[in-house]
Amino acid sequence: MKVLLTRTNLDSKHLAKKLNDFGVTSVISPVIKIVSIPVEVPNKSDFQSIIITSKNTLETVKKLYFSQKVPIFCVGDITAQLFENSGFSNVKSASGTSEDLLELFVKSCNPEKGPVLYLAGQDTHGAIERDLKQYGFIIEKKIAYRAEAVSRLTQDAEQALRSGEITGIFIFSPRSAIILNELISTFKLHKAIKKTTAFCLSDAVAKEASATAWSNILISERPTQESILELLRKNLKSL
Repeated sequence: MKVLLTRTNLDSKHLAKKLNDFGVTSVISPVIKIVSIPVEVPNKSDFQSIIITSKNTLETVKKLYFSQKVPIFCVGDITAQLFENSGFSNVKSASGTSEDLLELFVKSCNPEKGPVLYLAGQDTHGAIERDLKQYGFIIEKKIAYRAEAVSRLTQDAEQALRSGEITGIFIFSPRSAIILNELISTFKLHKAIKKTTAFCLSDAVAKEASATAWSNILISERPTQESILELLRKNLKSL
């Protein structure tokens, strides 16, 4: 069985190793590339903590020279592990969704202890920012990166799709699904996709992916890598 991975190269390589344990071969073809945006935070000592919703902010935090003891709150375990591996000693993971992160943060922090720095991507929706303000927190949001669409899938990916080698495609964000739809249309890959299953990280991802006709669309129970791998494991025999 061969699948197509559409995350960034680093993420896809990590996932490919996990998939190999299932006997699944991966073709990596990111549909987005991450571009860092310079961030200035002159008042670093004012912030009681930092909220992180993507590991793409790691280099930004390191360049800002925050204390390695600063409390950092992450959505997922992989992001938290990366920050810990970089020397940050006060990292907490919600191990799940943005809703889980909100619950963890509210239980752990007090609005009276100062403002909160929220590092996010350019296309990040403001749910966490809005919800925390309702709890009385002062949030300063900084855009640390943007995700740009690639102009084309890799040659290996296109060839594998056209030859019918690809059984499934892993899609991890609504934006990735939208870009993938555009690439499928532009390069006339509809026939190949009709024989392929979309493995989607969430309902929001599946909603965007559904604009293309797939053999099947499967949705992860939780928006985590572990959950989407479990989704594959449960469906291996039927693919």
